[in-house]
Amino acid sequence: MFLFAFATLLPLPLLALAALQGGVWVLAALLYMTVFTYLLDQLVVIAQPQAADPTAEFPAADALCVVLGIGHLALLALIVWTIGQRPLGLTSTIGLVAAAGLYFGQVSNSNAHELIHKGGRGLHRLGQWVYISMLYGHHTSAHVLIHHRLVATPDDPATARLGEGFWAYAPRAWIGAFRAGMQAETARLDRVGRSTWHHPYVVYLGGGAAMLIAAFALGGARVCRISGAGRLCAGATSAV
Repeated sequence: MFLFAFATLLPLPLLALAALQGGVWVLAALLYMTVFTYLLDQLVVIAQPQAADPTAEFPAADALCVVLGIGHLALLALIVWTIGQRPLGLTSTIGLVAAAGLYFGQVSNSNAHELIHKGGRGLHRLGQWVYISMLYGHHTSAHVLIHHRLVATPDDPATARLGEGFWAYAPRAWIGAFRAGMQAETARLDRVGRSTWHHPYVVYLGGGAAMLIAAFALGGARVCRISGAGRLCAGATSAV
């Protein structure tokens, strides 16, 4: 369990060092998120030949999720600031954006998914804000209200169609989930008689706008041009 937590958390300092130092640390972060991650999938069979009990809980799972959630928000701010305020050079910047995009899409998205399913309100809110920081806040509603209910049916935007390519799937899933989640939340509010100001999409949209403003404040106009690739990578991976 210690090795699992160590391997899960290691990208955080690697990406932080990549943002602060550039150079070889960018390469190390990129290799970790690609080659080493692939090797871990192969080595886990050797390290643990017998499958773990699927009903067993990971010790300190909530604590690990919280560290990853807070670490995501801090790392996102650091990378945005680095790209905007202390350029690393074209090659290092591209490598940093690629490594960070892979991390946000593969780790942060998965962790946010775990957090929104937690029973505690604080854990749920943390997962929601991780999604919002990636401009994917509506997934908090759409995943639970739409995907859980309609998965593997034509009515689920997050279910790929037979033979559908990724670039056709990704925008359809994002837009479709946004609309379906908003309709479901609106219907829920109507049933309980609550006002529009209680609509979760107010938080999703307002929070997303606040994240963009914060990115501009941290990195300036330059970061809005360059880091779009990282956000797109994270959002597209999250859609899957």
